[in-house]
Amino acid sequence: MSTRTPPIAPRSMLSRASGESIDWDALWEQTFATLSKELYPRLALFEALARFKSRSERRTPSSDEVVETRRAFLDSFAYLCDVQKGGATVTAAGLQKLPESNILWLAANEGVRNDIKIYAENILLKLKNLNPDCEQDAQGEIFHLAVERCSPRIIVYQDEMKRLARNCRMQLKRETQNDAVMSLRRKLRKLSEPPPRMMLTDVVDFCYHMRGLDIDEIKRRSKNALDDYDKLAHYIGRLGATRSSVLAVIKGMMRIPALQQISCIRTVEAPGIKEVALDQWALSPYEVFRGICQDPVSQNPLQNAAALHSLVELDLPSGSADVRVRLSQRRTITTRVHSELQIADRFSRRFLEFVGDDKYIGCSKPACYFCFNWLSNHKHKYVPPAAHLKIIPGCRGPDNGVNESGVAILQDMYSKMCTRLGQDILDFLLHSVQGHSHARYQYQSTDGSSHA
Repeated sequence: MSTRTPPIAPRSMLSRASGESIDWDALWEQTFATLSKELYPRLALFEALARFKSRSERRTPSSDEVVETRRAFLDSFAYLCDVQKGGATVTAAGLQKLPESNILWLAANEGVRNDIKIYAENILLKLKNLNPDCEQDAQGEIFHLAVERCSPRIIVYQDEMKRLARNCRMQLKRETQNDAVMSLRRKLRKLSEPPPRMMLTDVVDFCYHMRGLDIDEIKRRSKNALDDYDKLAHYIGRLGATRSSVLAVIKGMMRIPALQQISCIRTVEAPGIKEVALDQWALSPYEVFRGICQDPVSQNPLQNAAALHSLVELDLPSGSADVRVRLSQRRTITTRVHSELQIADRFSRRFLEFVGDDKYIGCSKPACYFCFNWLSNHKHKYVPPAAHLKIIPGCRGPDNGVNESGVAILQDMYSKMCTRLGQDILDFLLHSVQGHSHARYQYQSTDGSSHA
């Protein structure tokens, strides 16, 4: 397969009389069907090989404290709107500049529900009414509102944490019982067996105050990724994130005039899901690899041969990756447009101006592999976000209501994505030959925001 960008449409369609309108949505559907035959087999292969592209990446901080505080506000506000565990309510936020005020834009993977918008507007109202003399009262009010609204997600975290805290407390019994160990055991007992009067807000605060030394002590005992100590540290961080997010939005509103000038919240309507059917022949790892070797940037025969050898080794019954099995299980991929790409598209398509010309999109989670590369390669040069870099095949670019320019931009972006995928797959296989690459297992979130 070649990564050459196909023409926008057959010549017969483009040579119509100038007075005859073109259905660009229908035209894009035809083009997407062609592009998807190359993109999604590559995504599926890379996911089968690696799971995650690499370790999580933190966002490069700005040297401007105002910019950092404003970005933390966007991340944290988005996090407070991500009320459920899972991907449906993952939320992104962008700040639009107007002559006399600013607009806070929100988007979610499956759309911002009306009740979530009302809740977000309630938080914004409380933030805008902050009085420095009553800051503690306002903080408590916003915190209780957030914990109540986010309780479905928080309870999932707490249930996992109880089990892990119990297991780790039992393991701590085997250690020398000095003051530090005894203190940690007492805290883990409180987490695994919370007293009857310990409310959900108390649990969140207790976990928030364990950040730092206590979590470091827990992580120090972790022997490998995703063992009980590693998971416990993760869930304690998850539970404390609601408190830290409340503190961040209050700090931002108190210090940054541009945030005080937010006049309203607007939401982006999420594009619908699309089912992409996969040709089983095209899903052969060797057919995908053959297409990669035909890319103009993949013309090193020695490297290609070494990468192919690595793929064969991984695909053998004794190999470390069930590549063929994982690919053969895919018949269709359900795709959706992730929230941060919805925000990027709204600003791009409507020529909206970012506050401070800071093209930063806050998000309740770090970016996946697809979104990180999409934003990093976009012609409008968005700030590269923090990323967990999980390879999620069910992603696509924002494609609702496209026009001629939109079709051309999408074609260019998909071409870039295919080329990037090809190079990353080759890099993975070449490092695998050297024993440095393996499938990764890590979390999709760290401290609950794209600032992670």
